[in-house]
Amino acid sequence: MEIKQYKNNFRKKIRQKRIQMSMEEVRYKSEIICRRILDSERYKSSKCIYCYYPIQNEVNILPVIRHALKTEKIVALPKVIHKNGEMIFTEIENLDDLKTGYYNIPEPISTVQARKADVILVPGVVFSNMGKRIGQAGGFYDRFLEKNHPYSIGIAYDFQIINDLKTEPHDIDVNQVISNL
Repeated sequence: MEIKQYKNNFRKKIRQKRIQMSMEEVRYKSEIICRRILDSERYKSSKCIYCYYPIQNEVNILPVIRHALKTEKIVALPKVIHKNGEMIFTEIENLDDLKTGYYNIPEPISTVQARKADVILVPGVVFSNMGKRIGQAGGFYDRFLEKNHPYSIGIAYDFQIINDLKTEPHDIDVNQVISNL
């Protein structure tokens, strides 16, 4: 099977499983994952953290964002600046600093790029234990990670992690994966 078809099959299968999760399952697994993020040394030592706004039953990291803001960390969320897949991260002071953006994903109102991140929490559709990642197919995070090289943590539910994942050269790995397992 061709690699593109392989990736698309995984995307379809895992997205479907994620969409079918109950709100209770999303809440329960997300709480475990958020606790693991908050307990990690990487998070604790970070002064600036890049996050994502969860959509379509992605791991809900809003508690991490709220905690980071409360503890006076700099928090930035992605803002698409060009439909070719270019995005920047802009600082927020609270979760009200957002508007509906590209793909109807909430993004910061600000257009001022945040300072370099100490860590970035990266969504994805499928990850391997070794940090390989298949995203939504837009290449936004791949381009950003390739250009900026922050310490990256993939955020995933248990069923989004497989042992042997085939990726392409433009698929950028994450440094670490945190899940509910």
